Parts: sequence; C-alpha cells; structure tokens
Amino acid sequence: MSNGHVVGTPRLRRTITRVLRRVGRRGASLTFVGLLSLAIAASLAFVPDGQRATPGYASLAVVAPLSAWAVVWCALGMLCLTQAFMRSDRVAFAAATALLLSYGLIYLISTFTGDNPRGWVGGAVWLAFGGWIALIATWPEAVVLDRLPGSRRPASTAVIVADASGTIQSWNPQAEAMFGWDTDEAVGRSLTILMPPRFRTRHADGLARVLSSGRSELSGRIIPLVGLHRDGSEFAIGLTVNVWHSDDGVTYTGVIRPLGGPHVRPE
Repeated sequence: MSNGHVVGTPRLRRTITRVLRRVGRRGASLTFVGLLSLAIAASLAFVPDGQRATPGYASLAVVAPLSAWAVVWCALGMLCLTQAFMRSDRVAFAAATALLLSYGLIYLISTFTGDNPRGWVGGAVWLAFGGWIALIATWPEAVVLDRLPGSRRPASTAVIVADASGTIQSWNPQAEAMFGWDTDEAVGRSLTILMPPRFRTRHADGLARVLSSGRSELSGRIIPLVGLHRDGSEFAIGLTVNVWHSDDGVTYTGVIRPLGGPHVRPE
C-alpha cells in the first residue's frame, strides 16, 4: 500500500495539473455549455404531452421533431465536454455558437409569423447566449506557469507576443534581460533571433502547419528548448506557447522561463 501511495500520488498530481492547465477559462466555459446542453436535451426528450402544443415547443417542432432537437443538443453537450479537455476546441465553440444562434432565429421568426407572440424574448436570450459563446471563442487561454526544475523566480519569466509570420509584436522587460535585445530592437524582428540556427527550419515548418491546420499540437504544453542570447551563447529554457485566432489572424503568446545552468557558447 505504501508503494502504491508513493507511485500513485505523483501520477495523480501530474494528471490533475495537466487537466487544470488545459481547461482554463475556455474549457470551463465549454464545460458549462456542455452540461447545459445535456439538460436541454433531456427536457426535449421528455416533454410532457400537455406541453408539446405550447408556442415554444411548437415553434421548434415546425423545423424538426423534438426528438431530433434532443439528439442535436445531446451531441453538442458531449462534444463540448470532450473538447473542454483537448488542446483544440474550435469545433465545439463553432457548433455551440451555430446552434444557439439558430435557436434564437427560430424564436424570432415565430414571433413575426404569429406562432409565438412572445418568442422575441426567448430569441433575444438565445442570440445573446450565442454571442457570448462566440466572444469566448476569441479569448486567448490564460497561461499556467508550472514551477520548472531549476527555474529562477517567477520575475524572470519572459512573455513574447508574435504574429502569424513569427514577427515579434510585444516584448517585456524580462525578455530583454533574458535574451539581451532591447524592446525597440526586438519588436519587428523574427522569433528566429531567439533560437540557434539549427532549430530555425523546424520553427518555420511549425508556423506553416499552424497556418494550414488552424491548430498547434504544442499549445499549452511546457516544451524544453534551447534559447539564444544576443551575444551568441545558448541556455536551456522552458517554453509554453498559446495560439489563438481573431479577425486579425493567428497570434502566438510565448511564456519562457530559464531552466538554470550557465550560458554556453557553442564551439
């Protein structure tokens, strides 16, 4: 039992840490939408016979049977609960937004047709809910900084923002101290100034994959890498990169912490 406790506890702790790191604000929102969707599915699947003729249910039945709506909501709920724990959640957000906005439009249309005189109230609520989900879909995920072995104090954390092409857009003072480039010098340059030449081709390939697929397999993970100081020395770093999409395109946020050890000049 003692051996099981020694082995199991760190594994459980690591599992919980990974789950919390991934869920964040976006995942918590998807979890809420997923549970609500399952509740709505149940309410549609078990509508009392006496309520099926009410304006709200009747408006939905004009478009599709209530049992079909129940299946759609159940599928959305399962999708949201699944992608809440995944690195890529765009499908769930898109599906939730589409269904909520569709619901709102159905209620609004039923008001104008006279089938549901007060349908505009429900329509406004569903449309607002759909807009809220669409807004959350644009949020960058909060970066969770784990304490890395050998890392310095949190004040040494560098935060760098870059656009889709890998051009630096933002550079904090900790990044200046870590890499040796002043903010005015770094902003507008490529992220490749921060890495040894042997890693730059791999970096370019990674940017191309994100642009083509719309997602990054490395998003939210702590990646051990090698950083390049302005003076040419190399040092070990831990990188957490997050990717989000907006009307302006893809944006990357990199959070970098040194892993300790001296700077080394390659021979």
